[in-house]
Amino acid sequence: MPNKNNNKQDSFEKAYQRLQEILQILETKTEEISLDDLLEYYEEGLKLLKVCREKLTEAELKIEKISSNTGEDSNSVNF
Repeated sequence: MPNKNNNKQDSFEKAYQRLQEILQILETKTEEISLDDLLEYYEEGLKLLKVCREKLTEAELKIEKISSNTGEDSNSVNF
């Protein structure tokens, strides 16, 4: 059953782990799950993907800020 406790404060790691779980379910158990549950998993996955992207963007901006404060070229850091 899809997890309805979507908390935007979740860590990147928790969100990413749950996203991986959902992908595994959608890839392996599609025939065993109702269409309504599949849609809920899909919706939860999209929300988690958004959380992960936001966390990665925040991290990237922090790295760029730190790099600019230390005089490092932020373009030399590969993301």
